[in-house]
Amino acid sequence: MFNPHLVKRKEPFRLGPFHLGLFRLNCFRLFRSTNGRTVRSRQVLTLLAVLACMLTALPAQGAERIQFFFGPFEPTIYVEDLETFAKTGEVAERLAPFANRLNNQQQQAFRGILGARNDLSPIPVAQFTYSTLGENLLGKLGQVIQTDNFLNGMKGIRGALILAADDKENGGLTTLNVLRHFPTKTVQVDFALARQIIAENAQIFMRRDSVVADIKQLAQSQAMDKAALSMGDDPRLAGTYRWQVKTLPFQTPGRPEASIADLYLPEQSAATAESTPVVIISHGVASTRKTFVYMAEHLASHGYAVVALEHIETSADKFIRFLWGKEDAPGGRELLLRSQDITAVLDTLSAQQAEGEPTLSSLNLDSVGLLGQSLGGYTVLASGGAGIDPAFLAQECQSSLADRPTVNLSLLTQCTLLELPEETPLDVADDRVSAVVAMNPLTSSIFGKGGLQKIEIPVMIMAGTNDYVAPALPEQIEPFNWLTTEHKKLVVMDGGTHFSFLDRQTQSVLPFSDGLTGPDPLAAREPTRALSLAFFNRHLLNQSDAEQFLNQTYLNEFPTEPFQFSVVDDLAGAKTIKPVGM
Repeated sequence: MFNPHLVKRKEPFRLGPFHLGLFRLNCFRLFRSTNGRTVRSRQVLTLLAVLACMLTALPAQGAERIQFFFGPFEPTIYVEDLETFAKTGEVAERLAPFANRLNNQQQQAFRGILGARNDLSPIPVAQFTYSTLGENLLGKLGQVIQTDNFLNGMKGIRGALILAADDKENGGLTTLNVLRHFPTKTVQVDFALARQIIAENAQIFMRRDSVVADIKQLAQSQAMDKAALSMGDDPRLAGTYRWQVKTLPFQTPGRPEASIADLYLPEQSAATAESTPVVIISHGVASTRKTFVYMAEHLASHGYAVVALEHIETSADKFIRFLWGKEDAPGGRELLLRSQDITAVLDTLSAQQAEGEPTLSSLNLDSVGLLGQSLGGYTVLASGGAGIDPAFLAQECQSSLADRPTVNLSLLTQCTLLELPEETPLDVADDRVSAVVAMNPLTSSIFGKGGLQKIEIPVMIMAGTNDYVAPALPEQIEPFNWLTTEHKKLVVMDGGTHFSFLDRQTQSVLPFSDGLTGPDPLAAREPTRALSLAFFNRHLLNQSDAEQFLNQTYLNEFPTEPFQFSVVDDLAGAKTIKPVGM
């Protein structure tokens, strides 16, 4: 959804709408390790997982203990014992009943959560926590994390986060410093509700593992005979075309300021200049038109004209300005403007072509391809024909977000579309789009089954199994099964995260562990480029031979560490996926 690798260390950390929520996700790894243990052991581990969730999202004046309301029992953990444990690894007597239930690896992970430092400025922390999105998130978190008189802890959490971020002398926004600034001496945790939330949400990832194993097996069963694989035009290799990059201004209706895109134009010979295929790239939140340079250059080297858009309201620059109080937060209007950017840039190119611009004369603007990641994945699916049903979205948002937090953080963004007036036109499809590649897209509620079934063009959805922003199972794998278009592909990157398709060349300042950002995405670049090029060759250029590179036999030629790619045409043989219609 956003690119944590594009912000240089010129100012303090820039907090994005999912950043605070992502901190909580460390606790689900701890929770998942409870499988196979005794009931008592699972209860203690679950309690510590709840504590991890709370501490990594929590926040003045000094909580001394954390009390878990659990029926007639109120197990208590003391902050000073946690401080000692985090600094030295020593387990105090009062902490022993909890900590001794963890193995050495789990204890080290828990110490890491306690001691992790996040270099956040209080300004963006305050800006986010007072935004509509932030208040929504903290309000639900406050149902679990309460004050000592059992009131919703939202205001206490907000205050502690801001004060801890400003308290550089004590380490800034660390878990323990947040606790030091909580406004009551006792932090009450509704353990029953917390345990229920964790159990329900953890099922997303527990069930995901069996589904991914099923997809791997299905992919191998759909593999073609290796002897039939011809590597003569291997799409992983760079093409022979040279290209130039020019800035393309364009104007999207409804936006007062002009937008820009980078246009990668391959140098065509007279023999090949009759028709140049076009692909438009849509970035995610807090990214830029430079995010997918590696993809644009690869496609351009194979003779594609590539348009890399800059979506102004959700670009890195605008997002930083929002977090420093200089811009309003992006909302539902910005979701629609993104697809309208695609239509506007196509209209601009068509107009310049009609005016006789010689460098654009060969562009095939009647049948274009789209590629997008995260919110860009939503964008290209919407432009490709996916329908938005506001009544369905409202129902999903009500049932998913009304009563309790959810680990599917992408729903917070999907539901912002409901901010728009009821009379707002939501049809943003462009009939010039002929093929779509969507990486980590948001789909489940904003489109739903009915919306995705409106797509009639070829679609390839790419997912990362360790995506904690737009989880693969509810946002990509199950929605892929809803597609009814004749040509579709699902690519699952085992070990991939929400950031594995992004460029990490610039320095990251976001406080994410490798468990969230994942291995260096450079390892994923080659198969990602090859699959995307092969898909567009097949469906924009009608090259039937390209189909062999959209098969598991070809993917088996790539290394399996740190990422293993699997591709399937459908999930009809997957035992762990419900058939369409059920």
